[in-house]
Amino acid sequence: MEATERPSFFPFRAVVAEKRRLAPHFMRVTFEGAELRDVLDAGYDQRIKVLLSLADDPRWERSPLLTDECREQGLWWDVWRGLPLDRRPVMRTYTVRAAGDGRVVVDFVLHDDAGPAGTFAANARPGDMAVLVAPDARSAEYGGGIDFHPGDAGEVLLVGDETAAPAIGGILRSLAESGWNGSLTALIEVPCADDRLDLPVPGGTLTVEWIPRDGNRRGALLGERVNAYLERLGSSAGAPSDASTTGDVFGRAQKGEATAFDEPDVDRDLLWETPDDARLTGFYAWTAGEAAMVRDIRRILLRDHGLDRSRAAFMGYWRDGKAEL
Repeated sequence: MEATERPSFFPFRAVVAEKRRLAPHFMRVTFEGAELRDVLDAGYDQRIKVLLSLADDPRWERSPLLTDECREQGLWWDVWRGLPLDRRPVMRTYTVRAAGDGRVVVDFVLHDDAGPAGTFAANARPGDMAVLVAPDARSAEYGGGIDFHPGDAGEVLLVGDETAAPAIGGILRSLAESGWNGSLTALIEVPCADDRLDLPVPGGTLTVEWIPRDGNRRGALLGERVNAYLERLGSSAGAPSDASTTGDVFGRAQKGEATAFDEPDVDRDLLWETPDDARLTGFYAWTAGEAAMVRDIRRILLRDHGLDRSRAAFMGYWRDGKAEL
C-alpha cells in the first residue's frame, strides 16, 4: 500500500461482528468493515478513540464527523469539539488488541457502575455501528499513540489496573512478535480472581502476577507488590540514562545523588508522563490505569526508590468519579 499525504488518524466506520466475555469484568468486541482494512496495527499500547452513535442516528447517516471533508482533511477533533454537548457522540480511549483483514479487536472493561462505553460493550449486538479513530495505514506520517518506549532496556516492569490490562496484552504481543528476549514483570490489579486473562508470552523471562482487589482500595495491594519487586532488585538510587544492566538493573547513580520529586494533582491536571529515550538501557517501568493509582505508583518508583524519570512512563487513563476520553 503506497503511503500518501493523508491525516495520520482517520475516523473509520465500524460494525460489531461479535463479542466474547473474557472474564467477569472484560468483554472483547470485534469490529469489522471494509474501511478497517486501512487501520494501521502499530502494536504495543497503541491508543484509538471509540465513538458511540447518537440514539437518533444509530447508522451515522447524519453525522458531520463522517463527511468527506472532515475525514480527508483530518478535521474530526475540531468538528467533534464544535458540536453541541447533546450532539457529541460519546468518545472514549481504548487500546487496539489486534487489527488486520478488515477487523479491529478491542477489549472493554465492565465496571460495576458502567459508563456509556461499558454499557455499549455489554449490550453490543452484531450490526451495531461505531466509529474508530485510528492510525491510517495510507498516511505517510505516523501520528503517535504509543507510549511504551523502553529503548534497549533488558529489565521491564509493567504496572496497571484492569483498565491497563488490554494495553499490557498489546505490549506483550508486540514484544513476542519482535523476538524480544529480556526480563519482564507485569503486575496487574483486577477486581476479582476470575479476571485473569490469557496473555501473549514473549521470549526471555516473563512473570505475570494478577492481583485480585477483592474490595480493597484501588492500588493498595498493587503498591505493596511494586515495593516488594523493587526491594528484590535492590533499588535505592536514581539511574542515569546511559546505565547498563551489569550488576544492577537500575544502573545506580553516584552515591548520595538525589532525584527531584514533585506530586501531580490528579484531580486538576492530567497525569501523563511518557519520556522517549531510544538510547535507554538497563531498567524501564511503564504504569497505567486510574490516575490516583498511577500517582501512588509514581511516588513509590520516583520518590521512595529514586528511579530517574527518564526510565518511567506514567499514564492516568481516567479519574475515578469523572468522565474521561
